[in-house]
Amino acid sequence: MIRPSNFLCIAFMTIFLSACWDQNLLKDVRLYLAASFDLDTDGRIIDTVSSPIIKKADQGEGSAETYQIITGIGDTPRKARGDIDKRVSKTFDASKLRVLIIGNKLAKEDIYPVLDLFYRDPKSSLSAKVVIAEGMGKGILELNIKDQKISEYLFELLESQEDSLLIPEENIQSICAEMFDPGEDLSLPYISQEEGGTLANVEGIALFNERKFTGHILSGDEAEIFLLMDGHTGKTVSFTKKIANHDDSDLREFVSLNVKKAKKRLEVTIENEEVKVNINLKLKISLTEYARNQLYNKQEIKFLNEELSEILTKDAETAIKKLQEANSDSFGIGRRLISLHNDYWQRVDWKSVYPNISITPKVNVEIIGHGIIE
Repeated sequence: MIRPSNFLCIAFMTIFLSACWDQNLLKDVRLYLAASFDLDTDGRIIDTVSSPIIKKADQGEGSAETYQIITGIGDTPRKARGDIDKRVSKTFDASKLRVLIIGNKLAKEDIYPVLDLFYRDPKSSLSAKVVIAEGMGKGILELNIKDQKISEYLFELLESQEDSLLIPEENIQSICAEMFDPGEDLSLPYISQEEGGTLANVEGIALFNERKFTGHILSGDEAEIFLLMDGHTGKTVSFTKKIANHDDSDLREFVSLNVKKAKKRLEVTIENEEVKVNINLKLKISLTEYARNQLYNKQEIKFLNEELSEILTKDAETAIKKLQEANSDSFGIGRRLISLHNDYWQRVDWKSVYPNISITPKVNVEIIGHGIIE
């Protein structure tokens, strides 16, 4: 039982308790769900944002939602953002941002000044996806997408390609550490707009050297095998390969497969002051298409295992060659040297050494399923 004196004390204290003051009401702000940053011919920053607008429906009750594209220009990302604020009725709010697009011209300079704008704002949405655009990022936001908001379309497009392991799953928060890690370079999705300006196209993976886009990209099977070697996983990782060297395009010469399980091992050793890297990737797969059939035959299974292992190993070699040409250590080999061979790391200039080191991939394929028929 509460004593009257205690009750009076509690009642007296509540008078001096402060209410919730840190409010951010939707009626007072303008939400932006997608944004892009580009570099103009004079070296200034172009910031373009997509903002939803909710209006009352013409007939009956309810509301209709459209979106507005607004552009600002300034010497810095913050100044460009301020230019937008001058021309809109409410305060800018990026707490619900879903997609951030950086034009490739700006990305080749340095992407951190753009991201610094978000890292310093406690209300920023750090889960927003980050992508590099071919040409101007502004053009992607201005695509004429029917029956769907541009931010929703881009977010779902990127998610579907992440599930297929064609691009890495990255956001503003996840790339922060990689930008400042001397032993690892980041990689980001790379998109373009299709001819006609009605759809976007995910081209592949943009390769970075430190905080600058190198202009090199990995696409198709090379992107998938790279991400598998880098330890990424997807929901529906698939390949279609020609398994015999014939001049015709007989469908029986092709095999389609889904990756069910992947296991990679990366080994870094130093021999006579030379870095040697071995990447072993084991894939357990299920065949989804094979017109030749004959999968009841153990010799046929053995042949396919060996043939697919060789083909995917060649894809891995091609991907690694592009990584070294771009001087992009996206596997984080330098990070292994820092932790395991620090004396060597301190003696060398890693960025001048990395393009010439020996990186040997080996892919081993094992068929564990082939559908409901043999």
